[in-house]
Amino acid sequence: MEYVVIPDTAIFAINIGRQDNESSNIVYRDENGRLHSIDFEICAANYSAEHNTASKNCIGERNRKELYFIFYTSGIKTKVVFEKIQVGNILRYHRLSGSIVTRFLELRNSIIKTKYTTHALSWEEGL
Repeated sequence: MEYVVIPDTAIFAINIGRQDNESSNIVYRDENGRLHSIDFEICAANYSAEHNTASKNCIGERNRKELYFIFYTSGIKTKVVFEKIQVGNILRYHRLSGSIVTRFLELRNSIIKTKYTTHALSWEEGL
């Protein structure tokens, strides 16, 4: 399967849409410095259509064993892969910081704060 692959270190912001009229999304920078958005509402509609489910809250899949998320963006899905480095946030350019597992869990917890969710693909999810 083909994906747009981005490293977790490219994530610039995670908007959790605290108000009803605010969108929930992930903003990331591509290799040329341009900003792009992963809109959770669009991902939820795409996931629901592809999996023929009545749930309108699932935006993609996550794999804790291999440390990645797949978001059901329009066209080609977007895969966020977690780099095996320690990431600092001194300048706060990186939205996620810490070890690879800490960053994965931070993204998962940020999504949990929205009305959206992701489907677990690995048995380690309960750990």
